[in-house]
Amino acid sequence: MKNRIASIAFVIGLFAVGMAAFQNNFLVAPTPPPVEESQETLKEVAAEAAKTFLKEKVIRKEPAPAPAVVDARRMPLHPYQMIYTALGILAMGLGIYAWTQKEHTRLAASAIGLGLMAIAWHWVLVAVLVAVVIFLLSLVMG
Repeated sequence: MKNRIASIAFVIGLFAVGMAAFQNNFLVAPTPPPVEESQETLKEVAAEAAKTFLKEKVIRKEPAPAPAVVDARRMPLHPYQMIYTALGILAMGLGIYAWTQKEHTRLAASAIGLGLMAIAWHWVLVAVLVAVVIFLLSLVMG
């Protein structure tokens, strides 16, 4: 089978684009824990207020800053995105190698295109939207 590398690159590219397309199914917001109703008495609330007042005003002890909560969805690249980006780079690299080895040219070029789509998934969606708008405008303009 002469087109082995191009075929492998194409399958990896398809898998990477599939992962990119369905990333929202894996990058969901975590559900917040249920808030329990506290049954604190007025005496307990007053005691806590007195403790914090003493710490802040009398002892002059600064309250500890709240720990910073890092939302994994706001990271520059989520680990899931890193995986499909790496698979896209691998598909592109194998596609380029297959092309230089004179394997099936269309299959190698398709693997390169799929790898590039996986790497730049958000821009691909913008490009498709722009293409659809241009197509609709061409239908309207005649």
